[in-house]
Amino acid sequence: MFDETNFIPALPRFRLTALPTPLDRAVRLEARLRSEGGRPPRIYIKRDDLLSLAMGGNKIRNLEFSIGAAIEAGATDVVTLGRAQSNHCRLTAAACAKAGLRAHLVMSGARPRVSTGNLLLSELLGAQIHFTGADDRVHRDAMARAVAEVITRDGGRPHVVPVGGSDARGAIGHALAALEIARQLGETDEHLDAIALATATGGTQAGLIAGLRQLGLDAAVHGFSVHRRADEAAGEVHRLAEEVARLMGAGGIDRASVRIDDSQLGAGYGVPSAAGQAAIDLLARTEGLLADPVYTGKALAGLLAMIRAGRFEEDAAVVFIHTGGTPALFADLPATSM
Repeated sequence: MFDETNFIPALPRFRLTALPTPLDRAVRLEARLRSEGGRPPRIYIKRDDLLSLAMGGNKIRNLEFSIGAAIEAGATDVVTLGRAQSNHCRLTAAACAKAGLRAHLVMSGARPRVSTGNLLLSELLGAQIHFTGADDRVHRDAMARAVAEVITRDGGRPHVVPVGGSDARGAIGHALAALEIARQLGETDEHLDAIALATATGGTQAGLIAGLRQLGLDAAVHGFSVHRRADEAAGEVHRLAEEVARLMGAGGIDRASVRIDDSQLGAGYGVPSAAGQAAIDLLARTEGLLADPVYTGKALAGLLAMIRAGRFEEDAAVVFIHTGGTPALFADLPATSM
């Protein structure tokens, strides 16, 4: 029987939140799908939106290990990268505030005229925000290096956390999420058949795949890409899952176990879609839960499409990872493709 101490290696960790998060059955959502003439599986929602730091979100799991590594290295400052509405950037700012570190957020593009959503919260949390003026990784990576150099020159010790916190150390937090899910379902003798989630930088899906591999569970992990084409995303998720598995001693990861669907990508990252908005509306009006238009809305749309197409048996149990992102509901996003 696994517990945290024998499931993952001993790594520096800075506790940021209470775990586990609830695993809620979406009974009224199931009933609505059944009323449409479908035969939905049992749907559970893993409530990582309820993680208790700065409006929650699954990236807190990564950051417990990222901030732990920064503290062990004697860092004074943490530098990370993203976009103006990055959940990871908001939560990095919050984690640094809690740990007594200075946060530096390097963001693509130009500074918006008005700060809304995650950007507004990142500022409130005290982060120093640096906009690149260009919407590409090259400029963003170069500015992150420059910010780290200035910190060093001024006598500080920078620690750089990758985009989304998606390295093996960060992703191991989601291997632990797989252990949580298995325990919670096991309490009711429920068999896990599949997990569905939004995939962007890939760390969440990679950690879940590696965690299930360690547990010996054959549940499928369906990632709905909200950032790039499926072939690009799959390669990155597989690489990360292999790294996490090696860190855990879990054995190799079959490339075929990396399932990426880009059918909900729409007009691109951060651009709301009609299907995503319909999924947001349905979840709100059946379960009283809020999904966001950048991540969870599009992923839920993908899961609903699979259910309506009869891709799951009626006696299956499917877990949807609610990764958070609620502040994006109050953000100035591009016009939708509705």
